[in-house]
Amino acid sequence: MTDISWQIETDTSGTITVPGAVGDSYPSLSVGDDVTITFLAGALTSEDVDTLREFVRYTNDSTSNTGLDIRGTPWYHESIHPQSDFTSQLVRLEPGGSLSEIDSWWCLITGGVFSTNSVGNNPQIGLELFVIAEYSDYSERKFVESEFEAGL
Repeated sequence: MTDISWQIETDTSGTITVPGAVGDSYPSLSVGDDVTITFLAGALTSEDVDTLREFVRYTNDSTSNTGLDIRGTPWYHESIHPQSDFTSQLVRLEPGGSLSEIDSWWCLITGGVFSTNSVGNNPQIGLELFVIAEYSDYSERKFVESEFEAGL
């Protein structure tokens, strides 16, 4: 069986495994990119859906700032909404085994949307992500936070 799942590792809710992404091609990720990935959400547990719903509800332009400095190095600043259940929008995005040509990345969730088709089937979640660094360069969250979080 082909593993096209994705894992989204959060700071407070652990790792969420989603069964795959929508579309014929997978994203090309690079440091400093803004990308949107639409994931299949039908097979998620209600707990995982609730966690992702929190990110969709409480992440938007007013809760994060992102950019590149004059050297092209990414930076981010997050202002977590006081009602949210998470403490950071920074996540590790890891593709499943058969997606071996896509590396794992540290990304900031900057927005998102839940959607279905016209009859309420085929639930999906689209996450807007700012790509900060390759996981192989920073194996722990604290190193990414130390290197890229801007104290605005």
